[in-house]
Amino acid sequence: MKRTNFVGALVLSFAVSLAGAAGLAHAGAATDVVKAKQTALFDLLKKPSNDAKVSAMFDELLDYQALAEASLGSEWAARTDAEKAEFSELLKQLVRKSYERNLKKTLDFNIEYTSEEKKGDAIVVKTRAVSKKDARSEPVEIAYVMAEKNGTWRVKDIITDDVSLVGSYRSQFTKIVKKDGFPALIKKMKDKLAKGDV
Repeated sequence: MKRTNFVGALVLSFAVSLAGAAGLAHAGAATDVVKAKQTALFDLLKKPSNDAKVSAMFDELLDYQALAEASLGSEWAARTDAEKAEFSELLKQLVRKSYERNLKKTLDFNIEYTSEEKKGDAIVVKTRAVSKKDARSEPVEIAYVMAEKNGTWRVKDIITDDVSLVGSYRSQFTKIVKKDGFPALIKKMKDKLAKGDV
């Protein structure tokens, strides 16, 4: 898999790419949560007909609200409650669809937990994705930005080789809004879902 496609594949389906994952000594609470969810998801994926359970667990880990707000950036405040709700739901569906499509791709990588560090009000869990099939392939650095919400650690951004999921979304979304308006963004998101182009 080309590195240019890695953001799409790993950002949305990181939770299953843990076979042979290396443990991190003295891991903190955020790392513990990621590893626990990954282990549970991996067990579910070994059995057929667990799609609903996998989706539900993935939803527990990702903070879709934080993703939605950050992805629209300054445009978020200008939206009505109805617009925010519609956008958030469409974004959630896009994330889910992309995740489902890329599950198998991420199974070809092992995850090594390398460090956990505090950054502002968040904790960044750093990992390395190593190909199981090609030992010469350069590892990919993946960082999960975690924040506590209602006593639970949730992922609010994923950075792959210094490319932020939130930053990528914001760049695309705000460009469309500024050029063609918010309704055009909603239409594009709906079209993508209808075509399965995620």
